[in-house]
Amino acid sequence: MSRLAGLLHTAYGALFGWLAWCAVQSARNDALWACAAFAAGSCFVLVAVIREGDLTDARRREAVRARRDAHLHPADASAAAAAVALAGWCCTAWAATAGTEHDPACRHRGPRSNTA
Repeated sequence: MSRLAGLLHTAYGALFGWLAWCAVQSARNDALWACAAFAAGSCFVLVAVIREGDLTDARRREAVRARRDAHLHPADASAAAAAVALAGWCCTAWAATAGTEHDPACRHRGPRSNTA
């Protein structure tokens, strides 16, 4: 939790305590309408605390998702697969002729035998 979020939660706690104290004092002095208003305000503060927690969790999930997406991008995966396929080719002619011919300088070029 960041420092600002901690300060905000502390402020929410202080506001909730003050509103609850005001609600109790209003009830003791038979001002039920004020007690209800302070109790409703306390409920709004609780909703704000819960919402802040949800937003913090959502930001954390988004940061994790962004880090994960940065490490493995689909374009990078296809480029890696293409690099592996290209590394298996011994020469350009072999790739162009589906493995039947080799370049003159290819190390895999050898004498052909007719003993098939």
